[in-house]
Amino acid sequence: MKLAIVAVAAWVLTGLIAILGVNAGATIWFYREPVVDTVPDPGSYFVAAAAGFLALLLSLVVSIGVTVHATRCNAGRRARSA
Repeated sequence: MKLAIVAVAAWVLTGLIAILGVNAGATIWFYREPVVDTVPDPGSYFVAAAAGFLALLLSLVVSIGVTVHATRCNAGRRARSA
C-alpha cells in the first residue's frame, strides 16, 4: 500500500512539472512576444527550456519505474498469499 502512495506521488510530481513548465513558457512568451526580432534571443532561454525538458523526462522515467516496481511487488505478494 505504501509503495502505491509513492507511485501516485511520483505521477503527481510529473504532472506538476508539466503544468508548471507550460505556465513558465507562457509567461516567458507573454513578456517576450512584444520584442520578438528586435533583440537577439538570450542563451538562457534555451538552457532553461532544455533543463525543464530534462527534468520532465527524468520525472517521467522515475514515475514509470516506481509504478512498475509497485505493480511487481503487489503481484508477488498476491501470488505468495494465494
